[in-house]
Amino acid sequence: MRPLAITVGLLLGGGLLYGQDLPQWVLQLSRVKRQARAEFERLPDFACIETINRFQMRPNTSVFKPVDTIRLEVAFVGNQELVAPPGGTVGFQDIDLRRFTYGGVMGTGVFSAVARNLFVNDNGRTTGMEEDRVLDRPALKFHFVIPVNQSGYTLNSSAGSGLVGLEGFFWADAETLQLLRIEEHAVDIPAGLNFQETSTTVDYAKVRIGSSDVLLPRTAETLVVNTDGWRGRNVIEFAGCREYVAETSIRFDTDTPPPPPKKK
Repeated sequence: MRPLAITVGLLLGGGLLYGQDLPQWVLQLSRVKRQARAEFERLPDFACIETINRFQMRPNTSVFKPVDTIRLEVAFVGNQELVAPPGGTVGFQDIDLRRFTYGGVMGTGVFSAVARNLFVNDNGRTTGMEEDRVLDRPALKFHFVIPVNQSGYTLNSSAGSGLVGLEGFFWADAETLQLLRIEEHAVDIPAGLNFQETSTTVDYAKVRIGSSDVLLPRTAETLVVNTDGWRGRNVIEFAGCREYVAETSIRFDTDTPPPPPKKK
């Protein structure tokens, strides 16, 4: 399908086109993106437990075998995605998740960046819509393309790193227009990185945080295929989401007794 240069800005700015002149799918796209953007812009600072089950399939085999399970705390604070080991012994930091693992597939951005790139930053273009069914619900399926210079997506390997573009789909509930799923695939992968294919799929649902129901990722799956045939697969779950509140305490111990005298 040849891409159509249609963006939400065309619908909302300047009044150059009227609703009756636009295809129905473009009007639906505008409503879906506007609703999703409102959901992600009103997110409070929050944190969740992220469980990553990692699998691999070696070349010339046909079965994914478990590698390990990694549990982290991930937070979205001040429009930034931060991570920490579970248990609260170390605070949230902006660090490379590869520090927690050896080998295999590891990445960041699933928790917040995927959706914000599409709906808050409004990167890329949407080229069409079709009716579909996902998560046992009637859905609207939209195809999108994000070029390399707007994707913010970097692939890293032992051979180096490089920016890539993205193509994929997002689904919204046909009745409520709530975002249900995003699926993205890396394109224009630099040859020297030894990646043949990478993809990420994220499912969304409403979660109670504080006194509000907010739209958050609930599960995700990442697949990486190397040029030698090796495959890595991560299955990710988010749970225990709660509002993130930084606490500060100050003590003034004016009645602290003096230290005992030294013995001679």
